[in-house]
Amino acid sequence: MGCVYVKSGVQFTMIAPGGFRILSALEQVANTSPFDLVITSGCDGTHSGPADPHHEGKAYDVRSHEFTLEQKDKLLASIMAILGWTYFYGFLESPGTDNEHFHFQVAKGKVYPDPLTSASSGAGGGDQTSQEKTT
Repeated sequence: MGCVYVKSGVQFTMIAPGGFRILSALEQVANTSPFDLVITSGCDGTHSGPADPHHEGKAYDVRSHEFTLEQKDKLLASIMAILGWTYFYGFLESPGTDNEHFHFQVAKGKVYPDPLTSASSGAGGGDQTSQEKTT
């Protein structure tokens, strides 16, 4: 059974509902596989600017270098099978380079959870972060 670890310096200053869903999928896959997963980027880093989903708690990077190509394919497929492709996107970024890593995020243009299909009991409520959610 594997475990999810966090690289030193990674920040989780904001976690959106979609971010919690990604973290849950990582934990589920680690718990059912022999592999440890290491989160290498959360809200930290420069990425693609201030509106980057990492800074909004909607994207995470995971180390991939120690896995074989077959293991990478299996891990990516397993995580995306939990997340689904409707609201999430995941891929192996910069394959074969020193910057290679898995990238998972709420899909561009999507809101998770969908406010039209979320329960009105307060459990859903759009794409607010846990810090913004009011009762």
